Amino acid sequence: MGNECDAMSQVVAAVKDLALPDSQIQRLRTAVSEATMNAIEHGNKKQPELAVHIHVFVSDKALTVRITDHGGALAIPEPQVPDLEAKLAGLQSPRGWGLFLIEKMVDEMHVSSDASHHTVDLVLHLNGGARANTGD
Repeated sequence: MGNECDAMSQVVAAVKDLALPDSQIQRLRTAVSEATMNAIEHGNKKQPELAVHIHVFVSDKALTVRITDHGGALAIPEPQVPDLEAKLAGLQSPRGWGLFLIEKMVDEMHVSSDASHHTVDLVLHLNGGARANTGD
């Protein structure tokens, strides 16, 4: 735990030449950090000998950060809209904000699994893509 900060910093450094707006960088930082933390905690079950693999892909239209862990045997649940009142009343787990938050920070989030791995693709649209400049 804690390596999500290093992952976030390395991804931001890898995309610095894209000159993304600060608001987009901040959303990317949050999404990468949360997805990496989920990979460490849930996918790899906090086993330090298991690596989380992070790859950055850039095209003319999109920036994709792919985060892969070793938790393929367990399905990643669909992001659920947290109900704050239900959480405060103890009717819903206080946890469960991660996937919801990640999905809101990027333009697209794709989740896939095989027998050995989970992969989360975080996509930001570039050059005027669908949501690329939202809030900038």
